[in-house]
Amino acid sequence: MDLFKSKQEREREVKSKRRKAFREAENAVDAVKDRVKKLKAERDKSWAEARGYLKDGQKSAAQRGLQSVRASELMMSKLEMKRWVFEQLLTKLEMAKTDQEFAGALGAINTVVKIDPDAVADVMGEVEDKLGEQVDVDKIWEKAHEKEMDGVANQATDRVPTMDQMMKDLEDEVAEQIGEALPATRDGSQKDTSVRDQIGEGRRRLKDMLEGGDK
Repeated sequence: MDLFKSKQEREREVKSKRRKAFREAENAVDAVKDRVKKLKAERDKSWAEARGYLKDGQKSAAQRGLQSVRASELMMSKLEMKRWVFEQLLTKLEMAKTDQEFAGALGAINTVVKIDPDAVADVMGEVEDKLGEQVDVDKIWEKAHEKEMDGVANQATDRVPTMDQMMKDLEDEVAEQIGEALPATRDGSQKDTSVRDQIGEGRRRLKDMLEGGDK
């Protein structure tokens, strides 16, 4: 029982529990980062599969692949937002821990140092004035931060492309690949010398495939 433990033993136990709690918090952050990394791999895999389907003229299959892409994007956005908020809280708690350590150190110093109350009052008055100015500066920074982060919790979907946007990007990517793979003429020269013409021809061929395949 704590009644039979010395003050030093109890303090060691408190510090040990505190270190363990912070390690667990850091592990939680790492776990989220690992999950986001896996989601990115899944997103890239789904995108590649959707690109392959679209290149074969299977638009419906490509759209299903893009749904998986967007689902991964939405999940990553939510996880990143929660991780950011959690890390801010963790940082504040770490600062509180530092304040507690400082308070303990100051308490130890206070027992061995004699202080002139009048001199301390003068210094503390000057410090309070400076701290008041710092508070004003902090408020300016906080307002700027709030302006930048305004709506971060409610705009997760705004950062994720729509299905229409992703399909357009995918079609452009496939069209470019098709354009780069245009057959050569009999004399061995490239049929279209302009990159723009190649991509345009790729888009036309992709459109023909989609119109002839599943719609």
